[in-house]
Amino acid sequence: MSRAPVRAWVGLALLLGLGGLSLAAGRLFPEALAGTCPLGMDLQRPDRTVCELAFGGLWVSLAVGLTAGALSTLLGLGVAAVARLLGGAVEQAVLRGVDAVFALPDVLVVMVLQLAGQSLVDSGQGAGLGPFGLMVTSLALVGWAGPARMFRDRLLTLESQEYVAAARALGGGRAHVLRVHLWPALRPFVLAVFLSRLPTAILTESTVSFFGIARMEPMSLGRYLGTSYAALVYEGGSRVVLPAWGLLVLLVLGASLASQALTRGAGQAPRGR
Repeated sequence: MSRAPVRAWVGLALLLGLGGLSLAAGRLFPEALAGTCPLGMDLQRPDRTVCELAFGGLWVSLAVGLTAGALSTLLGLGVAAVARLLGGAVEQAVLRGVDAVFALPDVLVVMVLQLAGQSLVDSGQGAGLGPFGLMVTSLALVGWAGPARMFRDRLLTLESQEYVAAARALGGGRAHVLRVHLWPALRPFVLAVFLSRLPTAILTESTVSFFGIARMEPMSLGRYLGTSYAALVYEGGSRVVLPAWGLLVLLVLGASLASQALTRGAGQAPRGR
């Protein structure tokens, strides 16, 4: 077995294993974490254990990453497909807009969107968005440009294949070629791009929550770290912070391994039809 599939399975096992256990223990059976915890009670929340807050918040961070990653991937795919279908000056204008959005600093833009969205929610104009929906929307609005660029470049590569040229020579239009010939070859790449957005979304959410701007409820890993890092000044405070950091690293590592492995596999030229 090659290294790429092994990395993909290891990454997926980390994501699914940690996420599933965290959801089961933190949401379905919370008493499992509220009972005996080898890390003891949280210093700032004496009524809750470190296991309950840290491990129980992992599934929230993963859910934010999965939802925001999927939404930004779909937005990017739609923009790239429309740009290639229209072509010409319209495509170039769309690409310039994509480059402009891609150049913006993700974390700062998400912070601004969070503050603006929270102001709307507080004034009763938030369209029913809670903390989770607001964070996912903010991440998707800043995260679609990268996938759009990758999908557009991938479509250009696929269009250079001989079977695509043959389809066009037989009278196939752009929409027909995209739907029948390009989309089947693009699907593995879509999954790889989605997984590549996952660690970015998780880290961005964690950073924004760490600075206390997001109001994630239930508490995500980022918000837990942001409200607990002061425990490091106390004796034994590392047992409060370091486990959450370790879980965040494992979460991002799993997504990165799976994404890199799938990207290599999807990057291989497809066979002719």
